[in-house]
Amino acid sequence: MAKKSEKDVVLDDLAIATDFLITAKAGVRNLAVAITETATPEVKQLLRRELDNAIDLHDKMAQYMIDNEMYHAYDIEEQVTHDIEKADKALSIAPSAKSSSGGKSSSAKKSKSK
Repeated sequence: MAKKSEKDVVLDDLAIATDFLITAKAGVRNLAVAITETATPEVKQLLRRELDNAIDLHDKMAQYMIDNEMYHAYDIEEQVTHDIEKADKALSIAPSAKSSSGGKSSSAKKSKSK
């Protein structure tokens, strides 16, 4: 099996870290909603503790990504540049959606020739 290049590993780490960060943020949101929909004081207290833990987890993940230059929270221009580079990289490794027929499927060619 071919060894992955450092660039490929960074892309994989970035994808995993980004997914983790998004999931952590969703957890924060879900816990906040659950707190507002709960009437039992004991359950609210439990959910508040879990919300604090979820916020801490999100903060740690965001800081990890900032420290490893995966996320540029304080420099929007740098983040946009970073996102464009990663999108270009993803497009360059994705299989081509167009065939040699100029993007038309063979069935579209057949129906046009009739």
